[in-house]
Amino acid sequence: MNEPAEAVRALFEEHGAAVYRFAAVLLRHRQDAEDVVQETFLKLLRHLSDGGDTTNLRGWLFTVAAHAARDRQRRAMRWVPWVTLREPSVPAPQLADEDGRLEAARATMMRLSPRDRLLLGLRAQGLSYREIAAAARIRPASVGRLLARAIDRWQRAANSRLDSNRGNEKGVAVYEMSERRTDSGHRR
Repeated sequence: MNEPAEAVRALFEEHGAAVYRFAAVLLRHRQDAEDVVQETFLKLLRHLSDGGDTTNLRGWLFTVAAHAARDRQRRAMRWVPWVTLREPSVPAPQLADEDGRLEAARATMMRLSPRDRLLLGLRAQGLSYREIAAAARIRPASVGRLLARAIDRWQRAANSRLDSNRGNEKGVAVYEMSERRTDSGHRR
């Protein structure tokens, strides 16, 4: 097998699941998320075969995935009128969620705007502000402010969800998206 194909295979094994989760959060349809992953890694194969830049392939993958998801959303809105009945949510992977935090986090995330989900999803994947700007098609200088607003809206949505669940005997706490990595405030 040739060198670019081996590199793509290794990158798929390393980042394929993360790209899928990212696309699933943005698109909320399993099949669309799978198509975005396939399209992203096919573009990666072409990119590497053409001798493209390999300095930051992780950022490149998420940027391409974000653009593919955005294009898919645009095509869907252009051809099918939006009706909530036609928008089934992506079934979440079955994970150990003993106290309900992951389910609460997913529900809270779905209450946010697509741009907020995009920004939080990119940051949760560990991308730098510059990489987030490229993937979200926003100015790098705006990333910090928009991300801070998205986190604030996330926390308000989580708190309103907690307030509505006060009668819950378990006292389920919402998984905090704002629990960031130690380097979260630094631009790379």
